[in-house]
Amino acid sequence: MSMVLQSIKSVFTLMILILTGYYFTGKKWFGKPGMDFLSKFTVQVSVPCYMFYNMYEDIDGRGALLDLAVKLPVTFGSILLNLAVTAVACRLLKVGEGRRNTFVAAAGFANVVFIGFPVIQSLWGEGITSTGVIYYISSTLLFWTVGTALLRRDSRLPGKGEANFLGNLKKILSPPIIGLIAGVAVVLLEVELPDFILSPVSMLKSVTSPLAMVFIGSVIRNMDLRKMEFGRDLYAALGMRFLVLPVVTALFLRAMPVPSEMKQVFFVLSTMPSMTQMGIMAKEYESDYEFACTVITATTIVSMLTIPVFMYLMQTFRIF
Repeated sequence: MSMVLQSIKSVFTLMILILTGYYFTGKKWFGKPGMDFLSKFTVQVSVPCYMFYNMYEDIDGRGALLDLAVKLPVTFGSILLNLAVTAVACRLLKVGEGRRNTFVAAAGFANVVFIGFPVIQSLWGEGITSTGVIYYISSTLLFWTVGTALLRRDSRLPGKGEANFLGNLKKILSPPIIGLIAGVAVVLLEVELPDFILSPVSMLKSVTSPLAMVFIGSVIRNMDLRKMEFGRDLYAALGMRFLVLPVVTALFLRAMPVPSEMKQVFFVLSTMPSMTQMGIMAKEYESDYEFACTVITATTIVSMLTIPVFMYLMQTFRIF
Protein backbone atom coordinates (compact mmCIF):
# COMPACT_ATOMS: atom_id res chain seq x y z
CA MET A 1 0.00 0.00 0.00
CA SER A 2 3.02 2.31 0.25
CA MET A 3 2.81 3.33 -3.41
CA VAL A 4 -0.92 3.98 -3.07
CA LEU A 5 -0.33 6.28 -0.10
CA GLN A 6 2.53 7.94 -1.94
CA SER A 7 0.28 8.51 -4.96
CA ILE A 8 -2.35 10.14 -2.72
CA LYS A 9 0.31 12.43 -1.25
CA SER A 10 1.51 13.18 -4.77
CA VAL A 11 -2.01 14.10 -5.88
CA PHE A 12 -2.45 16.50 -2.95
CA THR A 13 0.89 18.11 -3.79
CA LEU A 14 -0.13 18.50 -7.43
CA MET A 15 -3.53 19.90 -6.45
CA ILE A 16 -1.95 22.57 -4.24
CA LEU A 17 0.34 23.65 -7.07
CA ILE A 18 -2.50 23.61 -9.62
CA LEU A 19 -4.71 25.66 -7.30
CA THR A 20 -1.82 28.11 -6.84
CA GLY A 21 -1.71 28.66 -10.59
CA TYR A 22 -5.50 28.85 -10.76
CA TYR A 23 -5.64 31.51 -8.03
CA PHE A 24 -2.81 33.78 -9.14
CA THR A 25 -3.85 33.74 -12.79
CA GLY A 26 -6.82 35.82 -11.66
CA LYS A 27 -4.51 38.55 -10.31
CA LYS A 28 -3.86 41.58 -12.52
CA TRP A 29 -0.10 41.41 -12.03
CA PHE A 30 -0.08 37.80 -13.27
CA GLY A 31 -2.81 37.25 -15.84
CA LYS A 32 -2.01 36.22 -19.40
CA PRO A 33 1.59 37.60 -19.36
CA GLY A 34 2.36 35.44 -16.33
CA MET A 35 0.82 32.40 -17.98
CA ASP A 36 2.80 33.01 -21.18
CA PHE A 37 6.01 33.34 -19.17
CA LEU A 38 5.35 30.09 -17.30
CA SER A 39 4.65 28.25 -20.53
CA LYS A 40 7.73 29.53 -22.36
CA PHE A 41 10.13 29.21 -19.42
CA THR A 42 8.96 25.69 -18.59
CA VAL A 43 9.08 24.38 -22.17
CA GLN A 44 12.17 26.24 -23.37
CA VAL A 45 14.36 26.27 -20.24
CA SER A 46 13.43 24.01 -17.33
CA VAL A 47 12.14 20.94 -19.22
CA PRO A 48 15.23 20.78 -21.51
CA CYS A 49 17.43 21.00 -18.39
CA TYR A 50 15.27 18.31 -16.78
CA MET A 51 15.70 16.00 -19.76
CA PHE A 52 19.42 16.62 -20.10
CA TYR A 53 20.25 16.25 -16.41
CA ASN A 54 18.25 13.07 -15.87
CA MET A 55 19.66 11.39 -18.96
CA TYR A 56 23.17 12.31 -17.85
CA GLU A 57 22.73 11.25 -14.22
CA ASP A 58 20.45 8.21 -14.57
CA ILE A 59 21.96 6.33 -17.52
CA ASP A 60 25.15 4.46 -16.71
CA GLY A 61 26.96 4.29 -20.02
CA ARG A 62 26.24 3.25 -23.59
CA GLY A 63 25.03 -0.23 -22.67
CA ALA A 64 22.26 1.11 -20.44
CA LEU A 65 21.28 3.63 -23.12
CA LEU A 66 21.01 0.91 -25.76
CA ASP A 67 18.96 -1.24 -23.38
CA LEU A 68 16.45 1.60 -23.05
CA ALA A 69 16.39 2.33 -26.79
CA VAL A 70 15.37 -1.22 -27.72
CA LYS A 71 12.21 -0.75 -25.60
CA LEU A 72 10.93 2.06 -27.88
CA PRO A 73 8.83 -0.31 -30.06
CA VAL A 74 6.84 -1.24 -26.94
CA THR A 75 5.75 2.34 -26.24
CA PHE A 76 5.16 3.08 -29.92
CA GLY A 77 2.98 -0.02 -30.16
CA SER A 78 1.06 0.84 -27.00
CA ILE A 79 0.18 4.38 -28.11
CA LEU A 80 -0.69 3.32 -31.67
CA LEU A 81 -2.96 0.58 -30.31
CA ASN A 82 -4.70 3.14 -28.09
CA LEU A 83 -5.26 5.44 -31.06
CA ALA A 84 -6.64 2.57 -33.15
CA VAL A 85 -9.03 1.45 -30.40
CA THR A 86 -10.17 5.05 -29.86
CA ALA A 87 -10.79 5.50 -33.59
CA VAL A 88 -12.99 2.39 -33.66
CA ALA A 89 -14.82 3.46 -30.49
CA CYS A 90 -15.36 6.91 -31.99
CA ARG A 91 -17.35 5.33 -34.82
CA LEU A 92 -19.28 2.98 -32.56
CA LEU A 93 -20.16 5.78 -30.13
CA LYS A 94 -21.21 8.04 -33.01
CA VAL A 95 -19.16 11.02 -31.87
CA GLY A 96 -20.30 14.25 -33.52
CA GLU A 97 -19.18 15.12 -37.04
CA GLY A 98 -16.34 17.62 -37.17
CA ARG A 99 -14.80 16.50 -33.88
CA ARG A 100 -14.16 12.80 -34.39
CA ASN A 101 -10.46 13.15 -35.12
CA THR A 102 -10.10 15.67 -32.30
CA PHE A 103 -11.80 13.09 -30.06
CA VAL A 104 -9.24 10.44 -31.06
CA ALA A 105 -6.30 12.80 -30.39
CA ALA A 106 -7.75 14.01 -27.08
CA ALA A 107 -8.46 10.53 -25.75
CA GLY A 108 -5.40 8.86 -27.25
CA PHE A 109 -2.52 11.13 -26.15
CA ALA A 110 -1.55 11.54 -22.49
CA ASN A 111 0.06 14.49 -20.70
CA VAL A 112 3.43 12.83 -20.14
CA VAL A 113 5.69 15.75 -19.21
CA PHE A 114 3.57 18.22 -17.24
CA ILE A 115 1.74 15.67 -15.07
CA GLY A 116 3.16 12.23 -15.89
CA PHE A 117 6.79 12.92 -14.97
CA PRO A 118 5.99 14.58 -11.61
CA VAL A 119 3.80 11.59 -10.72
CA ILE A 120 6.30 8.83 -11.58
CA GLN A 121 9.09 10.83 -9.96
CA SER A 122 7.13 11.03 -6.70
CA LEU A 123 6.41 7.29 -6.83
CA TRP A 124 9.77 5.86 -7.91
CA GLY A 125 12.23 8.71 -7.38
CA GLU A 126 14.22 10.81 -9.84
CA GLY A 127 16.10 7.81 -11.21
CA ILE A 128 12.96 6.59 -12.99
CA THR A 129 12.85 9.53 -15.41
CA SER A 130 15.09 7.82 -17.96
CA THR A 131 12.51 5.02 -18.22
CA GLY A 132 9.70 7.54 -18.63
CA VAL A 133 11.66 9.22 -21.42
CA ILE A 134 11.08 6.13 -23.60
CA TYR A 135 7.33 6.73 -23.43
CA TYR A 136 7.83 10.47 -23.90
CA ILE A 137 9.82 10.02 -27.13
CA SER A 138 7.13 7.79 -28.65
CA SER A 139 4.34 10.10 -27.52
CA THR A 140 6.06 13.21 -28.90
CA LEU A 141 6.92 11.71 -32.29
CA LEU A 142 3.43 10.26 -32.74
CA PHE A 143 1.66 13.44 -31.62
CA TRP A 144 3.54 15.68 -34.07
CA THR A 145 2.85 13.25 -36.92
CA VAL A 146 -0.33 11.22 -36.36
CA GLY A 147 -1.86 13.58 -33.79
CA THR A 148 -1.52 16.75 -35.83
CA ALA A 149 -2.75 14.91 -38.93
CA LEU A 150 -5.91 13.99 -37.01
CA LEU A 151 -6.47 17.59 -35.91
CA ARG A 152 -5.94 18.87 -39.46
CA ARG A 153 -8.71 16.59 -40.71
CA ASP A 154 -11.19 18.37 -38.42
CA SER A 155 -10.11 21.84 -39.61
CA ARG A 156 -13.02 24.23 -40.18
CA LEU A 157 -11.19 26.57 -42.57
CA PRO A 158 -9.84 25.92 -46.09
CA GLY A 159 -6.07 25.61 -46.15
CA LYS A 160 -5.75 25.00 -42.42
CA GLY A 161 -5.96 21.27 -42.99
CA GLU A 162 -2.91 21.18 -45.24
CA ALA A 163 0.10 19.29 -43.95
CA ASN A 164 3.15 21.29 -42.91
CA PHE A 165 6.04 18.82 -42.81
CA LEU A 166 8.76 21.36 -42.02
CA GLY A 167 6.63 23.01 -39.35
CA ASN A 168 5.92 19.70 -37.65
CA LEU A 169 9.57 18.64 -37.93
CA LYS A 170 10.56 21.85 -36.18
CA LYS A 171 8.06 21.12 -33.40
CA ILE A 172 9.40 17.56 -33.03
CA LEU A 173 12.86 19.11 -32.54
CA SER A 174 11.50 21.16 -29.65
CA PRO A 175 13.71 22.38 -26.76
CA PRO A 176 12.81 19.34 -24.57
CA ILE A 177 13.79 16.93 -27.36
CA ILE A 178 17.00 18.91 -27.99
CA GLY A 179 17.81 18.68 -24.27
CA LEU A 180 17.18 14.94 -24.45
CA ILE A 181 19.41 14.56 -27.53
CA ALA A 182 22.17 16.56 -25.81
CA GLY A 183 21.97 14.27 -22.78
CA VAL A 184 22.15 11.18 -24.99
CA ALA A 185 25.15 12.63 -26.85
CA VAL A 186 27.03 13.29 -23.60
CA VAL A 187 26.33 9.72 -22.43
CA LEU A 188 27.45 8.22 -25.75
CA LEU A 189 30.63 10.29 -25.80
CA GLU A 190 31.21 9.50 -22.10
CA VAL A 191 31.88 13.16 -21.30
CA GLU A 192 32.38 14.11 -17.65
CA LEU A 193 30.79 17.49 -17.02
CA PRO A 194 32.19 19.81 -14.32
CA ASP A 195 30.08 20.88 -11.35
CA PHE A 196 29.89 24.53 -12.44
CA ILE A 197 27.83 23.31 -15.45
CA LEU A 198 25.83 20.58 -13.72
CA SER A 199 24.85 22.71 -10.70
CA PRO A 200 22.90 25.42 -12.58
CA VAL A 201 21.35 22.76 -14.84
CA SER A 202 20.23 20.86 -11.73
CA MET A 203 18.77 24.03 -10.20
CA LEU A 204 16.82 24.86 -13.35
CA LYS A 205 15.49 21.32 -13.78
CA SER A 206 14.30 21.23 -10.15
CA VAL A 207 11.64 23.89 -10.83
CA THR A 208 10.10 21.94 -13.74
CA SER A 209 7.40 20.07 -11.82
CA PRO A 210 6.09 22.99 -9.73
CA LEU A 211 6.10 25.39 -12.70
CA ALA A 212 4.33 22.82 -14.88
CA MET A 213 1.59 22.36 -12.28
CA VAL A 214 1.15 26.11 -11.82
CA PHE A 215 0.84 26.40 -15.60
CA ILE A 216 -1.85 23.68 -15.66
CA GLY A 217 -3.76 25.69 -13.06
CA SER A 218 -3.49 28.76 -15.29
CA VAL A 219 -4.86 26.79 -18.24
CA ILE A 220 -7.86 25.64 -16.19
CA ARG A 221 -8.47 29.21 -14.97
CA ASN A 222 -8.51 30.54 -18.53
CA MET A 223 -10.94 27.82 -19.58
CA ASP A 224 -14.34 29.20 -18.54
CA LEU A 225 -15.79 26.21 -16.69
CA ARG A 226 -19.29 27.67 -17.10
CA LYS A 227 -18.96 27.26 -20.87
CA MET A 228 -17.82 23.65 -20.72
CA GLU A 229 -20.09 21.39 -22.72
CA PHE A 230 -20.90 18.41 -20.50
CA GLY A 231 -22.32 16.33 -23.31
CA ARG A 232 -22.23 12.76 -24.51
CA ASP A 233 -18.96 13.20 -26.42
CA LEU A 234 -17.15 14.47 -23.32
CA TYR A 235 -18.34 11.52 -21.24
CA ALA A 236 -17.22 9.20 -24.04
CA ALA A 237 -13.74 10.79 -24.03
CA LEU A 238 -13.50 10.41 -20.24
CA GLY A 239 -14.59 6.78 -20.52
CA MET A 240 -11.96 6.05 -23.15
CA ARG A 241 -9.14 7.85 -21.31
CA PHE A 242 -9.78 6.39 -17.85
CA LEU A 243 -11.63 3.09 -18.42
CA VAL A 244 -11.14 1.51 -21.83
CA LEU A 245 -7.58 2.56 -22.72
CA PRO A 246 -6.05 1.61 -19.34
CA VAL A 247 -7.44 -1.92 -19.82
CA VAL A 248 -6.11 -2.06 -23.40
CA THR A 249 -2.70 -0.78 -22.27
CA ALA A 250 -2.49 -3.21 -19.35
CA LEU A 251 -3.28 -6.20 -21.58
CA PHE A 252 -0.76 -5.05 -24.18
CA LEU A 253 2.03 -4.46 -21.65
CA ARG A 254 1.44 -7.81 -19.92
CA ALA A 255 2.31 -9.50 -23.20
CA MET A 256 5.52 -7.52 -23.70
CA PRO A 257 8.96 -8.91 -22.69
CA VAL A 258 10.05 -5.92 -20.59
CA PRO A 259 10.79 -5.63 -16.83
CA SER A 260 7.84 -5.33 -14.46
CA GLU A 261 8.84 -1.89 -13.17
CA MET A 262 9.09 -0.58 -16.72
CA LYS A 263 5.58 -1.87 -17.45
CA GLN A 264 4.30 -0.09 -14.35
CA VAL A 265 5.88 3.21 -15.40
CA PHE A 266 4.50 2.96 -18.95
CA PHE A 267 1.06 2.10 -17.58
CA VAL A 268 0.99 5.02 -15.14
CA LEU A 269 2.06 7.46 -17.88
CA SER A 270 -0.65 6.12 -20.18
CA THR A 271 -3.34 6.90 -17.58
CA MET A 272 -2.51 10.60 -17.34
CA PRO A 273 -5.00 13.27 -18.56
CA SER A 274 -5.12 14.52 -22.14
CA MET A 275 -2.05 16.26 -23.56
CA THR A 276 -2.05 20.05 -23.05
CA GLN A 277 -0.36 20.75 -26.41
CA MET A 278 -3.33 19.14 -28.14
CA GLY A 279 -5.52 22.12 -27.28
CA ILE A 280 -2.93 24.55 -28.65
CA MET A 281 -2.73 22.69 -31.96
CA ALA A 282 -6.51 22.35 -32.19
CA LYS A 283 -6.68 26.15 -32.02
CA GLU A 284 -3.95 26.54 -34.64
CA TYR A 285 -5.67 24.19 -37.09
CA GLU A 286 -9.13 25.65 -36.40
CA SER A 287 -10.51 22.24 -35.44
CA ASP A 288 -12.93 21.83 -32.52
CA TYR A 289 -10.82 23.86 -30.08
CA GLU A 290 -13.62 24.25 -27.51
CA PHE A 291 -14.18 20.51 -27.31
CA ALA A 292 -10.42 19.86 -27.11
CA CYS A 293 -10.00 22.29 -24.20
CA THR A 294 -13.05 20.86 -22.45
CA VAL A 295 -11.57 17.35 -22.62
CA ILE A 296 -8.15 18.58 -21.41
CA THR A 297 -9.68 20.42 -18.45
CA ALA A 298 -12.09 17.61 -17.50
CA THR A 299 -9.47 14.85 -17.72
CA THR A 300 -6.98 16.90 -15.70
CA ILE A 301 -9.51 17.38 -12.90
CA VAL A 302 -10.69 13.76 -12.96
CA SER A 303 -7.09 12.45 -12.99
CA MET A 304 -6.60 13.77 -9.46
CA LEU A 305 -9.03 11.02 -8.42
CA THR A 306 -7.97 8.29 -10.82
CA ILE A 307 -4.20 8.35 -10.16
CA PRO A 308 -4.50 6.77 -6.66
CA VAL A 309 -7.18 4.37 -7.96
CA PHE A 310 -4.91 3.06 -10.72
CA MET A 311 -2.04 2.68 -8.26
CA TYR A 312 -4.32 0.72 -5.91
CA LEU A 313 -5.50 -1.58 -8.70
CA MET A 314 -1.97 -2.09 -10.02
CA GLN A 315 -0.57 -2.95 -6.60
CA THR A 316 -3.51 -4.95 -5.22
CA PHE A 317 -4.07 -7.16 -8.25
CA ARG A 318 -0.39 -7.27 -9.27
CA ILE A 319 -1.25 -6.50 -12.88
CA PHE A 320 2.42 -6.55 -13.87
